[in-house]
Amino acid sequence: MSGRNIEEFIKNARRLLKYATKPGRQEIYQVSKIIFLSIIGIGVIGFILKLIFNTIIGG
Repeated sequence: MSGRNIEEFIKNARRLLKYATKPGRQEIYQVSKIIFLSIIGIGVIGFILKLIFNTIIGG
């Protein structure tokens, strides 16, 4: 990387950190709920696929 690219990266990083904020309690709760429901949904889909393949293959 040249010196100009590094300076531009630092400038962009400072601008990003200036506008970044810590998530609030409500936002953390909402993200946690979405992640939890996604994990449960993937588990249910996997279980249903296992049941389907066991009935097809007989296994």
